[in-house]
Amino acid sequence: MKGFDEKKFPRCGLPKMKRWEELTGEERFLVERLPASKDYSLAERKKHRFCPRCWFEAVDQTTQIV
Repeated sequence: MKGFDEKKFPRCGLPKMKRWEELTGEERFLVERLPASKDYSLAERKKHRFCPRCWFEAVDQTTQIV
């Protein structure tokens, strides 16, 4: 397994994942409807990072890509 690299997301090749504050209004709308919505509160999810290409949600800095 490879460690998570914040500079480039290996799953889809996007250069950088976005924090909640960096998402546009439309991206936030989509994020609020991702499956993780049932597992985490919105306040908790605002601490996560998101890939706006494939919508992977990184829960913390130690997230591993399989």
